[in-house]
Amino acid sequence: MFNKLPTRRKGVLLLTMLAALLTGLVGYLLMHQLQTESVQSVQHSINAWRMALMLMRWTLIAFVALGWNHLITRLASAGSISHSKVTSLAALRWRAVTWLVLLELVLGQGALVKALSLMAGTLP
Repeated sequence: MFNKLPTRRKGVLLLTMLAALLTGLVGYLLMHQLQTESVQSVQHSINAWRMALMLMRWTLIAFVALGWNHLITRLASAGSISHSKVTSLAALRWRAVTWLVLLELVLGQGALVKALSLMAGTLP
């Protein structure tokens, strides 16, 4: 009935601004830590957080896989998406999860770098 496009644009703009702000804050904190501490201590603190961040990423992927259908039905009942799109979005769940897992393996776990090192014979 009413046009929800300006409200959606504001939401996307707010989320984009929040992501940019968080990225800037993390960058500032890392630069500040590099200026006040040695590179080895920064590497040590990154290694300390590595497992927690990996678990958070895998948990997020699991939430996407398990909560996808619930989320799209809630969006359809709220009127954010049409009921005809629910079936097409439900079919895309495993494609999205597969891409998230591939991104985690390649970027988060460094699988591509490890595979190239293994092929070059430089992996310890």
